[in-house]
Amino acid sequence: MKSRIVSISETILFAGNILLLFLLLFESHLSIPQWLQPIGRMHPMILHFPIALLLLAFLLEFFRFRPELKTQSFFHKFTRQLLLFAVLTGLVTAIMGLFLAQEEGYSGQLLDWHKWSGAGMVFLASILYAFRNHRWYREGIAKVGIGITTLTLVLAGHFGASLTHGETFIFDPILASNVEVVPFEEAEVFNHLILPVLEKKCNSCHNASKAKGELDMSSMQALLKGGENGVIFVGGNPEESSLIERIHLEEENEDHMPPVEKPQLTAGEKALLLQWVKSNLEPDTKVASLPQADSLRVLAMNFLDNDSDEPVFEFAAANPKTVQNLNNSYRSVISLARNSPALDVALFSPSNYKPASLEELTSVKEQVVGLNLNKMPVSDQDLKTVASLENLIRLNLNYTEITSAGLQELIKLKNLRHLSLSGTAVDFAALQVLGKNFASLRTVTVWDTPITHSELKTLRKEYPKITWVSGREDLEADTLQLNLPKLANTSNIFKDTLALKLGHPIREVEIRFTLDGTEPNRENSPEFVFGETLLTEGKMIKARAYKEGWNASEVATFDVYRNHFSPDTVMILSRMSKVHPANGSKTFFDKELGTYNANSPAWANNWAGFRGNDMELLLEYGEEIQTSSLSMRVLVEPNNVIFPPESIEIWGGDDPESLTLVGKMKPSLPTQGGEPYIELVTCTFKPFTGKYLKVVAKPVEKIANWSSQKGRQALLLVDELFVN
Repeated sequence: MKSRIVSISETILFAGNILLLFLLLFESHLSIPQWLQPIGRMHPMILHFPIALLLLAFLLEFFRFRPELKTQSFFHKFTRQLLLFAVLTGLVTAIMGLFLAQEEGYSGQLLDWHKWSGAGMVFLASILYAFRNHRWYREGIAKVGIGITTLTLVLAGHFGASLTHGETFIFDPILASNVEVVPFEEAEVFNHLILPVLEKKCNSCHNASKAKGELDMSSMQALLKGGENGVIFVGGNPEESSLIERIHLEEENEDHMPPVEKPQLTAGEKALLLQWVKSNLEPDTKVASLPQADSLRVLAMNFLDNDSDEPVFEFAAANPKTVQNLNNSYRSVISLARNSPALDVALFSPSNYKPASLEELTSVKEQVVGLNLNKMPVSDQDLKTVASLENLIRLNLNYTEITSAGLQELIKLKNLRHLSLSGTAVDFAALQVLGKNFASLRTVTVWDTPITHSELKTLRKEYPKITWVSGREDLEADTLQLNLPKLANTSNIFKDTLALKLGHPIREVEIRFTLDGTEPNRENSPEFVFGETLLTEGKMIKARAYKEGWNASEVATFDVYRNHFSPDTVMILSRMSKVHPANGSKTFFDKELGTYNANSPAWANNWAGFRGNDMELLLEYGEEIQTSSLSMRVLVEPNNVIFPPESIEIWGGDDPESLTLVGKMKPSLPTQGGEPYIELVTCTFKPFTGKYLKVVAKPVEKIANWSSQKGRQALLLVDELFVN
């Protein structure tokens, strides 16, 4: 006679199996409410409990038919109830897993295998329980059923572990011991330097089978494709690369990568990835082909087997706590090599540089042998601090603000071997002084300095022990292309007027520009002159740099925007995406523009997302304004799920409780796939006067059939509003 509890439990098991099957078949059409998401996130916490119960229940069921147990009524009752309870807990865990899989960031073939094997195990175990007391349920059938169900359970656990720790997690210790060590001379930058770091710290979540956020990091081709939000790094521009921004976030930050529960990148690995993005090299570039003073080559020596003639350091190692305290988001201090007391230092983010960034290094002045100040606003005064680093061997001063006068300070560095001075104002006389006073100097890079071809020949003749790296050995025959002009204004957004400022890192460059969207050229486009171009409305600016002896640059494109009315208060009336919260209500008028590089600093901070519900904002002004247009800057990725709004409505009035519709529009939507782009969507209306504006933008409810994402809800990403 069944107890009431057992009967209720069996009813729940039957209904739960139907629910589980329904969730599996229709998950692409479901949206899990926010209040259920915490239940889904409990899946990894409790799954070990049902696994243990199920294995115990299967084991007891396996021996159920032994002669000595056939007459044991307590044993049969216990095993039946244990199996029932185990299958129920497995069912609950499977449903929790499906809830968790509905959140953004979970995708890939490995996830599908885990879902179906886990659900299949529940179905098989439920069938096993349902028919275990039938006459045809004999020992042979029972053992086959238990074996198949146990195998399914093991597979589900294996796929789950692979999702969490990576597909090779179990055999990593064995595989690691068989990894072939690549000699320094044969090592390629990506395959032998960068990829091993990604495989060890990133690929457990971002591989071909488990592409969290649709991001696969298992090959260069996959990396360049990016994830659901686009590419993750911009070659030559680490400041706009999410890969670099996220690994340098504090571990407490939810956007920090790898997640806190995963093995973290070391300081050396972070510095390696930073220099790799900054260098923008071809993937198959040989490490040995890089200049000896190149930062990436220096860092590579920590990771690769090499026989280079490096000095033996006799000084003591610095206090590990001191080194740890010196590391921050803008300065990397790492050991030059394993078990070496020598330290290599790199500074980045020019906007955060202060003289104190160098002065603080005096606490490890004996141990610092490498210092990279590339593109930092370092002055002659700062070189006095640099000169106190008595054992410095490598110094990178490329594109800093030093002069020939300040260079005299470096004569104190008797151990200096490699010096990079590209892009600085040092002259021929200063370099002659270096040649005379540095017995240990081996390489000096002087690319893009005032040094002429004849002066370079003289330096090579007078100081043959020094390799003078010019960047192009035949200056007369080899013509290089100028890099892009830059927008030098502090912000792309202005209120009434903007005095346009364009700049270039190379001296005496001529910049031609246009404001009508046409391509600039030297013949028909005006030359940019500081102070002569005043803008009174938003424009697309195109610019190209020219200089004698150089090829013209590519065309640089900049957008500037006018926003005349900034509200006193912005209230968000609808729910934002948890993945794209940006800066909350401040996002829409903070003058911080996003980019379309996935999860870059701009992604992490500047794009506000809405999906499944409208974007509703209430703008409040201290006094009445008269406006006739509202624009929003949106991101569009046709190949993914990021689309412009389906419609926009503007409501206005002096009382937020009784607003009237003043304008509406339906923006054009993509009709085919393509590259990501940023679009300015503008809703114009008859001039309106009032203290309140309400903006309602509806995300696309169902993506059209032409898209591989057809039928899905689109994500609306907005970073700035402009009211004029």
